[in-house]
Amino acid sequence: MAPKTIYNTTVVCPACEREFTATKVRLNAYRVLSQDSDFAAIYEGVNPILYQVFVCEHCGYAAFQDRFDQLNPKERKIINTQVGAYWKHKSYSGERTLDSALEAYKLALYCLQLRKAKSSEIAKTCLRIAWIYRWKGDQREKDFLKFALELYTEAYQSEDLPFDKMDAPHCIYLIAELNRKTGNLEEATKWFGRLFSSPEARQDKFLWDLAHEQYQLVKDSKEGNASPRDES
Repeated sequence: MAPKTIYNTTVVCPACEREFTATKVRLNAYRVLSQDSDFAAIYEGVNPILYQVFVCEHCGYAAFQDRFDQLNPKERKIINTQVGAYWKHKSYSGERTLDSALEAYKLALYCLQLRKAKSSEIAKTCLRIAWIYRWKGDQREKDFLKFALELYTEAYQSEDLPFDKMDAPHCIYLIAELNRKTGNLEEATKWFGRLFSSPEARQDKFLWDLAHEQYQLVKDSKEGNASPRDES
C-alpha cells in the first residue's frame, strides 16, 4: 500500500471506556473506478470499505465508525457480558486484508444482533460482508446477499425512509436487484415495476437507467437468454 493512505487515531470505546487505536483512510487515498449493480464500488488505491468498522481491541465491541458511539446503557451491558467477557485481546488497527476486514464486519454484525438493531442497519452490514466475499471469490457471497435482501425488505416495510442516506427509490431498486442476483425473478419483476411507477425514481437518471439495464437481464433470464444468476 502506498504510504500515507491510512492513519491511526485514538478512540474511546463506549462499551468498556478504554482507549484503543483505530485506523482511518485519507480522502485523497482512493477514487471510484466503477460500481457494481448492488452499489459495491470498485476503487483505485485503498478500499475504504475495509476500514469502515471500528473494533475495540480490549472488549471486541464493533460498529461502523459513524455509529460507534451510539451505545445506550442497556446495550453497553449486553456487549460487556456477551462479547467483552469472552474477548481475547486483538487489534484491528493498521492495514487490513479482506480477511481481517471480514472479521471486523462479522463482529459488527454480531454486536448489532445482540443489540436488536434495526433491520436496515443489519442489512447494510450483511451487504458489505457479501461484497467482501465477492472480492475474495467466495461463494458465501450468495448467503449474505440473501440475508441483506430479507432485511432490506423488512426495513422497507417497517422503517421510515430514508435510512442511512438511502431513499425509497434506491431501497426499492436494491431489493429488486438483490432478488435478481439471488434468482428470484418474479419478485425482481415486481420490485422493478414498483420502481418504474415512482415519479421520484424518474428524477434520478443514473438510477433509472441502471434499473432498466438490470430489468432487461431479468427479462432475458425469463426468456432463457441468460442465467437468472447472471452477475453483470
